[in-house]
Amino acid sequence: MVSKRLLGVLLTACCGCVWTSAGGELCARAEAGMRKAGVHWARKVASHGGFVWEYSTDFVTRRRGESGDLPLSTVWVQAGTPMVGEVFLRVYEVTNDAVFLEAAVAAARCLAWGQLASGGWTYSIEFDLTRNRHRYHHLSAEQAKGLRNTTTFDDNNTQSATRFLMHVDEHVDDVEVTAAIDRALACFLAAQYGEGAWDGAWPQRYPPPKKGYGAYPTYNDNTMSDCVKTVLHAYRQYGKAEYLASVKRCLAFYLRSQQPDPQGVWAQQYDRDLKPAWARRFEPPSVTGAESCGNARLLMDMFLEFGDPQYLAAVGRAVDWYRRSRIGGSETSGRWARFYELGTNRPLYFTRTYKLVYTDDDLPVHYSFRSHYGVDDMIKRYEALRKKGREAQIRARERRRSQAEWRERMAGLIPKVEAILAAQDDLGRWVKVVPQRNLKRDKDGRISYEENTKKPLPMIYSRTLVRNMRLLADYAEASRASAE
Repeated sequence: MVSKRLLGVLLTACCGCVWTSAGGELCARAEAGMRKAGVHWARKVASHGGFVWEYSTDFVTRRRGESGDLPLSTVWVQAGTPMVGEVFLRVYEVTNDAVFLEAAVAAARCLAWGQLASGGWTYSIEFDLTRNRHRYHHLSAEQAKGLRNTTTFDDNNTQSATRFLMHVDEHVDDVEVTAAIDRALACFLAAQYGEGAWDGAWPQRYPPPKKGYGAYPTYNDNTMSDCVKTVLHAYRQYGKAEYLASVKRCLAFYLRSQQPDPQGVWAQQYDRDLKPAWARRFEPPSVTGAESCGNARLLMDMFLEFGDPQYLAAVGRAVDWYRRSRIGGSETSGRWARFYELGTNRPLYFTRTYKLVYTDDDLPVHYSFRSHYGVDDMIKRYEALRKKGREAQIRARERRRSQAEWRERMAGLIPKVEAILAAQDDLGRWVKVVPQRNLKRDKDGRISYEENTKKPLPMIYSRTLVRNMRLLADYAEASRASAE
């Protein structure tokens, strides 16, 4: 492994903060806390370099992704290994501590090992081949016989893994990582539809099934936006024209699939006639208050990127619909339904036995049917972009903070940093004691959660590690920059 950073850069020790009366001592504590946490997660929590969502502190009672309990041979891709790997890279970029780069590369190699022959990833990686059900790219024909080979773009799965690998590639020359990136980007191009009403769109799965919603172009959970961001990242990093063409074709699909006014937003998924379609039994043909917000945010990003006024105009139509479709809250803090009936614009809901209704008094607990969905912030951003214009927004985005601004940022983070460090134990963990919680179904199929308060579990969570490490890294970065 050869570092891509200039060899002349002085590697700062882990507690190499700038010592000032304003925050040097706290910065040193923050960096020491990050190192303690990083060492524990890299050397005690990681399995084959990868991670799952949550662990009991004994690593035996509970070890889960979006699943039941998992053996040590299984790691999670979706919101797991790439997410933790990214925070290791973030801390490395701030501190230059090689511990974090080594942990990030280990996570990248874990993902490379678990990459499917189809070029992407499924939700988990199984290192015990006697338990494995997936066709990893390195398996022999005999080993691969009868195994699944379906890449999933659902829940930012293949997208997050690919972006993380590209991020690692900015720091190291590693043949395993490079080969995995090449396979993944080839998968994105192969999976993108190339003709008809679906031209430019991505399905939820690749190869797509011959029938069913898995073949539909889907915005569900911002799947397509994550594909666009990933391929655009590849274009910026590697400069290949086919990546830019792929992005532009997908953006044309965004414009083509936007519904006509007065419901000028998007559906979750579309049939071959570009009509909103059923997916799972609780995802009806409709327009969506959730994913449409993500689409609007992406189109604003793309307006800044490319300057095409069609992208901003599409957002304006969506904003008009949102202002007419609020189901609660206020003008500046609203709530919207996930689904709205085509034509009538009435909010749609489901009961816990999955009956489609207009009332929201018996909702399933495993899915969001109403929320704020970040709409108010999206509308504020749209209004600012429309008022100030593209060039001003680009200048503001690219402007470097002054020392005074860095000091202000540092001061604002101090209470959170103090709280995070106070909650960290001697092993570098953030432990939370919680009741044992399990999902159950009644005889009618209703899902609920059962808690056992008599046997609480001391738990650690990947999302907690990531949140706390990001904030500590932000503080260390601000401390260093304020003294430059």
